[in-house]
Amino acid sequence: MSTGLTYEKALAAARKVGNANADDAGSMALYCADILQLMVGAASPKLVWEGAQKAGMTHLELALLAQKNPAKVHDLMWD
Repeated sequence: MSTGLTYEKALAAARKVGNANADDAGSMALYCADILQLMVGAASPKLVWEGAQKAGMTHLELALLAQKNPAKVHDLMWD
């Protein structure tokens, strides 16, 4: 997140261009906003996105983590 990109900006940009045309941060923001809670239960999309960005994760890495270890996704909110 050193680029200054925020969750809100990434999400807005991705919604504008669509998931297929969004960058990885935008695709991850869409995933967090639209699918994440179905995969891992109650989690803050913004805090998970920020934690994943801070950890240098890609959208695919986050999605795979949500499938394999939902508790680790929750940990991203506090890192």
